[in-house]
Amino acid sequence: MEKFEDIYEKYYRKLYLFLFKMSGDSSLSEELTQDTLYKDFLHIDQYEGRSSLYTWLCTIAKNDWLAELRRKKELAEPQDGLEMDSGANVEHEVLDRHMADLMRKEIMHLPEPYVSVCTMRIYAELTYREIAAEFHKSESWAKMTYFRGKTMLMERMEKYK
Repeated sequence: MEKFEDIYEKYYRKLYLFLFKMSGDSSLSEELTQDTLYKDFLHIDQYEGRSSLYTWLCTIAKNDWLAELRRKKELAEPQDGLEMDSGANVEHEVLDRHMADLMRKEIMHLPEPYVSVCTMRIYAELTYREIAAEFHKSESWAKMTYFRGKTMLMERMEKYK
């Protein structure tokens, strides 16, 4: 097993970016990344190795984020944490951010396991094999679940067009 310092250095940035993609909030992402790695430190003995360590950490991070949303009794409100490119068309940038915020919100309305699979695939960029290992299912199950979740998400997003 890797030393905690090595895990921290190897996964901090990836976990932070995963959480930032989901939340759109840099402060919350930093806090949840720290919490996730702290939980890893405390409970590394519970890691069974059925999935990659990164997949396991993403599951902890996703669950912490969902718990934070429940605690606040809100779904991620748009947060301004990204700087706009000065040369970019501001109107398109604002619209893109707004649609990303709406997508984050709508993913959380999907039933399980679709919210978890879509979150892992879209935000953590995990492979179908890694997702399947996390759920102890086949790779084809992961692909089909993602496809169904993505279809439900697209239907939910239709109301914003």
